[in-house]
Amino acid sequence: MTTEHRSKPLRVVGAYAAQPDEAHERRAFLEEVLSLPGVDGLEISWGAPGWEQDAPLLAELLGNWGGRGGHVLTLIGAAATMAAKAPSVGLASPDPDGRERAVRLVASAREAALDCLARGQRIVAVELQSFPTLAPADAGPGGEALERSLCEILAWDWGGIAVILEHCDARSATLPWQKGLLSLDIEIQAVAAAAAKSPTPTGMAVNWGRSAIEERDATAPERHVQRLRSAGLLRGVMVSGATDRDGAYGMAWSDVHPPLREQMPDSVMDRFKVAATLEAAGSGLLYDGVKVAVRPPQTTVKDRIAAIRGTLAALDGTSPLPLDPRAR
Repeated sequence: MTTEHRSKPLRVVGAYAAQPDEAHERRAFLEEVLSLPGVDGLEISWGAPGWEQDAPLLAELLGNWGGRGGHVLTLIGAAATMAAKAPSVGLASPDPDGRERAVRLVASAREAALDCLARGQRIVAVELQSFPTLAPADAGPGGEALERSLCEILAWDWGGIAVILEHCDARSATLPWQKGLLSLDIEIQAVAAAAAKSPTPTGMAVNWGRSAIEERDATAPERHVQRLRSAGLLRGVMVSGATDRDGAYGMAWSDVHPPLREQMPDSVMDRFKVAATLEAAGSGLLYDGVKVAVRPPQTTVKDRIAAIRGTLAALDGTSPLPLDPRAR
């Protein structure tokens, strides 16, 4: 079963990617993010490294936010950490124990999401990813394992929360990869098969930067969006950049979320490509949003907010102001 279409998607910010390293600065930063025009909530990296520090602050802020807007929980940090420690762990793992460990992680996230609902905090979706990285010969069994995992997960009572598979850059036989997960077509097959067996709302999401990284091509996100829309599975688009050269954000095509080219010239993501991607997405999204990081680490809260505000402007088709050069 697919999610109910909305005339206007919920708009969220993956603020964790841009948050200050210093914990005492994070409250003011997150409060400013939530006060930005058009922002409905946060994309929250549940269970990621540092979660023990972030969780109390987020619980308080979301409690004050109440039932307004809505939020998305992503397991990207938690799942990537597990896979880094044990390469057989993931929802798409052909190894039964590795797959089961990943399913248990999702069960814990579900409990956390339902607890938020019980406290009056609206969680609209939980984002999953198709870890682990698999050799091409194992991609087929990985897709079958992913379908089994999703069938188990979608059979649970989610209280109306959508379960979304976020496409990350797929492992390539010819190009370097960052996450190196399953191909879009294999993920589509697994999600569609699992969705047909469950009433739980489900679908897939595109992260702009990760799709660009996968093909080393700034037009790839638009194609991925079109493919998912054609399959009837597109539910989310997160706008996050990529670079095609080494620079302040590290090596070219790293998964490090730079902002728009108008704000950071090394980025391959500009407002016109964002507009083309959203046009391709159409009107059936459950949520959209931005996730950008800032460099250097000592960047002020003001400049962190400016990077987010500028990328949000691109979602609305307006031109962002350049960042302070000191923030590049």
